[in-house]
Amino acid sequence: MPNVNALGIISFTGPSIFVKGISNYRPMAAFSYVGRYRLVDIPISNMTNSGLQNIEVYTNGNPKVLFDHIGSARHYNINNKHGHISIIPVMATGREAEYVSDLAAYYNNLHEITDNTNDYVIIAPVNWVYKANYSDLLAQHIDSKADVSVLCKHFDSTETPMYLLNANLLTHENGKLTGITPYIGQSNAVLDVSLDTYIMSKEKFVELLNMAHDYSPLFTMTEMLTCLLGQDKIKINEIPYSYPVFPILDINSYFNSNMEMLQERNMAFFNDPNWPIYTRTNDSPPTIYLGNGRAESALISNGCEISGTVTDSILGRGVKVGAGAIVTNCLILPGVEVGENVMLTNLIVDKDAKLIHKTEISGYESEPLYIGRRETI
Repeated sequence: MPNVNALGIISFTGPSIFVKGISNYRPMAAFSYVGRYRLVDIPISNMTNSGLQNIEVYTNGNPKVLFDHIGSARHYNINNKHGHISIIPVMATGREAEYVSDLAAYYNNLHEITDNTNDYVIIAPVNWVYKANYSDLLAQHIDSKADVSVLCKHFDSTETPMYLLNANLLTHENGKLTGITPYIGQSNAVLDVSLDTYIMSKEKFVELLNMAHDYSPLFTMTEMLTCLLGQDKIKINEIPYSYPVFPILDINSYFNSNMEMLQERNMAFFNDPNWPIYTRTNDSPPTIYLGNGRAESALISNGCEISGTVTDSILGRGVKVGAGAIVTNCLILPGVEVGENVMLTNLIVDKDAKLIHKTEISGYESEPLYIGRRETI
């Protein structure tokens, strides 16, 4: 894949996107996904597979885990002689870091952006899991002659909108795009959802950053674009996306987007050998099944020890499931220990927790119960 003439930016989530419990310990970019990946792996892999070699990852949480995970970035198929991945912590000036807008964070890094030799900028989120060739999207943007292109997904009335709360909707009037506003449960028959992916020239991007800095340092990208649309000062091209997407907007959508990968059609789409998802690998032994241990309709990572029964669940690396234990419809993060004869249903269990004393723990299918990191239950 030839190098693409674009700077890749991985954006961070604002305070309206919060995954209860899990967000207390790590930035969303570092969230575990299907037991093997971090969420940041998906947009980085989309970019490197598309030919982008200069990528900036912005994060408004403790960046340590990202520094450890991304490292030299060689595992993302980056040519270190010609490419680079930078991790840029969001710096707060007079306010909490989670309330620093995306445009303010980019503005604080303005000199590095302007010094970059690429002519275009592609911004992608960590909380929308999808597969896209940004080289093709950039070509569509250039052909459109628009100032900005936005990737969007159409959801019709047959699709469940409950996992789209706090997503950004594209609003139209008489067929014309009028704004980008949060979805808070409006009774829309159809939803045109922004995937928070933007493509523009570097010159237009720098112009937006300076404009937003002068107008309001709290303005986000969506607010700035909506403001300019209202003044008829910008042309935005909508690029429809017709393939599966998996939103992560709260704890329920995080759970659902992981569990959707238990569907063979979704995993076949996601696990494409021609479009690999790169990640940092660990040297760990294969999973072993002891005694009557078995797994069915499950994704089991390396290094697990299973002596009980696991169904319709996802297990991260190094999970131990004791004899007689039953794990059903659960998302188990790495290093968790499930004791003997413990029954778990509809749970998200954070890293290194031990569920060994209470014999039955259950959440709701539509609202999983969260067990905190390193807790002993």
